[in-house]
Amino acid sequence: MSEYQHYEFMTIDQPLTKAQLDAVNDLSSHIEASSTHALIIYHWGDFKHDPIDVLHKFFDGFLYWANWGSPQLAFRFPRGILPGNLLDGYDFEDFAKLTRYKDYDILDIQFGEMEGPDEWTEYDLGSLIPIRDELMAGDLRSLYIVWLAVRNMMGDYDDNEDEEENDISVPPVPPGFGALTSAQQELAALLQVPEELLVAAARHSSAGKQAVSPTGENIAAWVKLLPPERGHEYLVRLAQNEPGLSRLFLRELRERNQDKAGATPPTGERVTYAALLAESAAVKAQLERERREQAQAAHRRHLQDIDEHKESYWQQADQAAARGTGTGYDEAVRLLIELRDAADHFKENQAFQARFRAWIGSHLRRPALIKRLQAQKFTAPEM
Repeated sequence: MSEYQHYEFMTIDQPLTKAQLDAVNDLSSHIEASSTHALIIYHWGDFKHDPIDVLHKFFDGFLYWANWGSPQLAFRFPRGILPGNLLDGYDFEDFAKLTRYKDYDILDIQFGEMEGPDEWTEYDLGSLIPIRDELMAGDLRSLYIVWLAVRNMMGDYDDNEDEEENDISVPPVPPGFGALTSAQQELAALLQVPEELLVAAARHSSAGKQAVSPTGENIAAWVKLLPPERGHEYLVRLAQNEPGLSRLFLRELRERNQDKAGATPPTGERVTYAALLAESAAVKAQLERERREQAQAAHRRHLQDIDEHKESYWQQADQAAARGTGTGYDEAVRLLIELRDAADHFKENQAFQARFRAWIGSHLRRPALIKRLQAQKFTAPEM
């Protein structure tokens, strides 16, 4: 495949109207659109519109990726639902920005210089869109993942100087980082954050939840303290079906009653990227060792299963060879190799060789099979 570009949009708060859907369908001859989703795939050429403008006008989420890399993920939020200082302290440079419009706020995350993974990998917006709700609920783990991706892209050449001298540029590790949501795991995969780096960061994270939802009793008590004119204003906005109003309402209640809402979430430990990178080397070695041990254990279990069902394996090998086809011969050789490996593991080589000599006797008129067996170092008679 010489070129592949994937543009995907989704609505969450409300579906597109017919007029909006007609306008979206006019954006490209390559588009497949519904009232909640649009997908544009190019094998040549480019999308002729600014995806962020399209997101602002019609959708709540946007994802772009190409076979050469350059991932971009963006979300549209009801204006004011995210704090204005959301990105302060992350030092994202040009990789992420929060832009406030008159009607919406847009968080745009883009890694235009990032190369694609070595193996073909597909991404979809549906698996990433929950991050939008997570951010509105105060879950900052996705932002920390973006920060790790930024540092991983830029390298650690200046970490020892800049970060250690000015810890304010190092964000705290959010609580619960050791138990990422599926959407956050997908984000880490999209931005190619190494697993060992995530594990190293998780070791500095508390196990607490990101945000504690107020109880119904708390909300009822807070509403009683809301000035009547504010309550009336919210009712009018509710009647107008304003997107994200419930979250804005809850946020104001929480801010007005902050001293009554209990303890604030822990700020978390600040760890420089250089320190995380150093720790991740040991984590990587540990993960590789665990994977080897797991693979070895799985192989031993497989050999045990073959040994316990070897009669069935011999019968399957005989039936495969009897088909007299190339695929049948390949299947027979594969089964015989597994039987030989199991015999070698359990020190039953002599019994295997005796059984093999008896088995091969009925297949001596199959030269293609004999050739395959000899290529795999089986002691098969010459034709």
